[in-house]
Amino acid sequence: MAIFTPRRFWFLFALLVGIAGMAGCGKKPAPADIQRTPVVVAVPPQPTEGMPPASAAESAQAAPDPTPASPTRVTPNVTPEPPTLFQTKKLLRGAKPVSYIEDPCEYLRLRWQPGHAAPGTIIVPIMYHRVRHPGEKRGVPQAYFKQTMREAKRLGFETITAQEAADFLETNAWIPPRSLMLFVDDRRVPVIMKDFMPFLKAYDWKVISAWIIANTDQRPGLWERIEAAYATGHVDVQSHGLRHLYIVPGTPKKKIQEELYGPFPYFEKHFGYRPVAFIWPGGNYSPYAVRVARAAGYRIGFTIFPNGPIMFNWVPLQKAERQVGDPLLLLPRYHANTVKEQLPIAVEIGEKARAQALAHYPPEAAWYRAHCGGELPPPSP
Repeated sequence: MAIFTPRRFWFLFALLVGIAGMAGCGKKPAPADIQRTPVVVAVPPQPTEGMPPASAAESAQAAPDPTPASPTRVTPNVTPEPPTLFQTKKLLRGAKPVSYIEDPCEYLRLRWQPGHAAPGTIIVPIMYHRVRHPGEKRGVPQAYFKQTMREAKRLGFETITAQEAADFLETNAWIPPRSLMLFVDDRRVPVIMKDFMPFLKAYDWKVISAWIIANTDQRPGLWERIEAAYATGHVDVQSHGLRHLYIVPGTPKKKIQEELYGPFPYFEKHFGYRPVAFIWPGGNYSPYAVRVARAAGYRIGFTIFPNGPIMFNWVPLQKAERQVGDPLLLLPRYHANTVKEQLPIAVEIGEKARAQALAHYPPEAAWYRAHCGGELPPPSP
C-alpha cells in the first residue's frame, strides 16, 4: 500500500493543474470587437383617423416614444371634383354622351354665364325626305307628320337654324330650352312648300333644306324655287354635298375635298353666305372627311343616327363616331317615322340634366373658385 504524504499531495495537485491548462489551450477565444446585437423589427403605428399611414422608411427611422400621445383627429382637405358629365340610359343602344370642350374652366364659365342657354337646354334634330299622301308609297305618313308637328308645339318646342345651333354648341348662346331642327334632305322644295309651310307660318318656325348642288344648273327653275322658299324667312339652306357622294373606305381624297368645298361658290352666289352645316349624304363619313370638313370651315355636321337629343358640351355618339374625335361634325338626327314618341323622352332627358346641374352647382362653384379664379354667377331663376 502506498503511503499518502504531504509531498505526494502537492506533486499530484501540480500535475492536475497542468493537465487542465493544456485542455484550455484548444478552445478559440471570441474576438473582443464582435458584439451580438439583438435584431429589432420596427412595426409602424396604426394611422390616426383621417391621416395616411407612414411609409416603411419613415416608420423604421422614427424614434420610439416611450409615452405615445393620444391620437389626433385630422380633417382631410378635400379638393372639389371637376364637373361631371350627365348620364342617362334613355339613348339609342350603343350611344354614349361625350363632351368636346377640353378646358373645364371655360366650360363652367359658359355654362353659367347670364344670358346664355340654361342647363338642360336640348336640340332635337329630325330628318325628313318625303311626306306620304294617300295613294303614295314612300315617306312618313301625312297623318303621323302632322301629329309630330302638333306634339312638338304642345311640348313647347321652337325651331332654330343651323347658325343658331352652332352658336349654342360652341358657346352656349341662348336658344329656346326645347329646340327643334327640321331637316328636309335633298332638293325637295315641294315638300317644304306643301307640307311644312302651313306649320312654319302658323308656328313661326323654320325648316332646314339640306341642298345638293349636283345638276341644279341644268334643272330649269330649280334655283328660283329654292331662292323663293329661302326668301320667305322660314327656310334655312345648308349643304348636302356637291354630288351627294357617299363617302366610303377607298373614296379618293380629291373627291372628298370636292364634295365638301364644291358647294361654296353656289351658296355665295344664290344665298349670299357659306353653309355652316354639312349633312353627310347617307350618313356616311370617314375620319379624313371629318378633318376636311373642319378645315373647310363647317362648324357642325349631321349623320342619320338617332342617338338622342343634343345639349351644350354633351353629344350622344356611337363608338365609331366617338373615335373620330370631333363630335360637332357627327351630330345625330332622329328619324321622321318614329320621332313623335321620342319627343317626350328628349324632354325628360333635358329636365333631368337641368335638375342635376342645379344640384351640382355648389361643388362646381367651389371647384371653379379653387382652380379657375373668380366666382361663378348664381344660377338664373
